[in-house]
Amino acid sequence: MIRLQTYAGLSLAGALAVIYYAFNSRGQFYPAMVYLSTSKISLVLLLNMGLVIMCMLWQLTKRLFLGSLREAEVERLNEQAWREVMEILFAITIFRQDFSVTFLAMVTALLLIKALHWLAQKRVEYIETTPSVPMLSHIRIVSFLGFLLVLDSLFLYSSLKYLIQTWKPSVSLFFSFEYMILATTTVSTFVKYVFYVSDMLMEGQWERKAVYTFYLELMRDLLHLSMYLCFFLVIFM
Repeated sequence: MIRLQTYAGLSLAGALAVIYYAFNSRGQFYPAMVYLSTSKISLVLLLNMGLVIMCMLWQLTKRLFLGSLREAEVERLNEQAWREVMEILFAITIFRQDFSVTFLAMVTALLLIKALHWLAQKRVEYIETTPSVPMLSHIRIVSFLGFLLVLDSLFLYSSLKYLIQTWKPSVSLFFSFEYMILATTTVSTFVKYVFYVSDMLMEGQWERKAVYTFYLELMRDLLHLSMYLCFFLVIFM
């Protein structure tokens, strides 16, 4: 966290310096904005500042809903991150004609949102295996899952809206499928949590919990498989 704060401070200083130089050397708003949007150094510094802002928002969300991470959750993040980066690189090769600053920002946002979903799943697993969980933890995880579902829905709506307006295969197709998968994962995680609460209210006497959990995970995996098949079918067509 200290390293992030130091990096954020240096990034802010660099961004402010390049903005000051642009307005001081050009004198007017429009020439300064043209300089900021065309100079490679300015773009790198401003994009870096945007990345820092996104990371700080991610840290704030994590701190608000989850608090400090456990060792198992950090390991899950590290394991999943490498696999997701490879998937994103594969997507970039498919949609390389849409490669732009906006695309990079959307990819970064997708990776950060996916990381929040991994943490939510891991935290629900931890709650299920912990004998005594404070009420605050239940409130935070339910609020977190609701927040993620709203986030998935907003990004899904935005991607589908752009896709329908343009009506052509673009990177929005990739993001639409990704956020559909994330939304179904969030719903599945919430239902799994409801199963746990129900079993807890029955004092651990719900015998069919394992069966319902198995069918829930089976339906989720089949749904995800169907979505991936549809995505690749559309891409190949």
